[in-house]
Amino acid sequence: MAQIILAHQVDLKTWRQAARHYALAGTPPEGLSWRVAQSAEDTQQVFQVASAEQTDPNAVLHLPRRLVEWILLGLQASSPERFDALYRLVFRVVQDHLDLTTALDDPDVRSVMTLVEAVKAETEQFRLEFSRVFADSTQTVWSATPTAYVVEGNAAYCMARYARPWEIRTAYRSMKWDGRALWFGAGAAAEATAEPQGGWQQAGQGMWQDWPRTVLVPDSAEVETTPSLDALAVEAMDCRSCALWRPASRTVFGEGSPTARVMLVGEQPGDQEDQAGRPFVGPAGQVLERALEEAGLNRNTVYVTNAVKHFRFTWRNGRRLHQKPEQESVQACQMWLDAERRLIQPALIVMMGVTAAQSLLHRPVTISRERSRIFPLGEGSQGLVTVHPSYLLRLPSEADKQREYARFVEDLGRVKTFMDSLT
Repeated sequence: MAQIILAHQVDLKTWRQAARHYALAGTPPEGLSWRVAQSAEDTQQVFQVASAEQTDPNAVLHLPRRLVEWILLGLQASSPERFDALYRLVFRVVQDHLDLTTALDDPDVRSVMTLVEAVKAETEQFRLEFSRVFADSTQTVWSATPTAYVVEGNAAYCMARYARPWEIRTAYRSMKWDGRALWFGAGAAAEATAEPQGGWQQAGQGMWQDWPRTVLVPDSAEVETTPSLDALAVEAMDCRSCALWRPASRTVFGEGSPTARVMLVGEQPGDQEDQAGRPFVGPAGQVLERALEEAGLNRNTVYVTNAVKHFRFTWRNGRRLHQKPEQESVQACQMWLDAERRLIQPALIVMMGVTAAQSLLHRPVTISRERSRIFPLGEGSQGLVTVHPSYLLRLPSEADKQREYARFVEDLGRVKTFMDSLT
């Protein structure tokens, strides 16, 4: 029996190399044993295909996309049997041409699906706890206790969720983000002694460069039944419903009180929001906070979000300049805005700018015609249309800025009067 030693618990590179070699060679699952290195001596024996064993270099291992996704998730499971279970399925797909779309009741398929579902649940819990811990801006270190090996697979999520430095410590792995680079270090458990020592190792070097991002792309049905804002924010971080996820740094989800009676909706995050991962923290956000204060409102008591959750921009002279989002992106993000509204159930929704108003009213909108009046919006909410704070920053003269800013504060004053009437 051939023994395959993996460098660490989520050694995707070695597992993939071995699985490809033995599946193409026709080696049955019972002819292999898999284990993780437990000592420094073990690390010297991590599997490599010897030159005499090379398979046909032109041979291609064709795997269905569904199986590839299962492998990426299944390798993060806590079960030591996961390596064999995943290889068994690969072998049967390659050698027996098993059709995964019609074999959902197959014992091997069910075994892998059990691993996958466990990792999905653990991943969601890990992300929720990560978001809750680092929501406190003073928190920099989290000692996490995941039951699965989910740290590496969620590195991209963690970097995207909070741009500021943080550190995560688990039994098998430590991970930290210094604001510029991602680093991995050994965990606290004894099994970690077989892994690199001597401090932190930067991601992208050595063993970590091939570990992919874990993506749990949600669909509209899942979004419609998500039970909390925290869980919704976790799901939104993997949104790929439109093309904006590629150039943007991260999803910028809404924030604020889950029991807020007022929901403020803007257009999309800007450059600083994209970097920080929070809505309205740039120049427009500063204008908004000042206007809220002058109107007698507090940002901490409202919920602030955008119709589009990713930053659309164009590069010019080394700067990222805002571009109006396309209708495709507005429609793709509609499910997130609808879900935020469902969970918060605001009494009043303030639509700041044309994009926000059209997203909620589902029709063409002219701000000058709709502005400064409160009207029924359906689903138990009222609506008010006003300008976007960034509009005030673009006005050419100081006199125009002062006049329009005063009107904006008046609109927010109407919000305050309306809210006072409900108490």
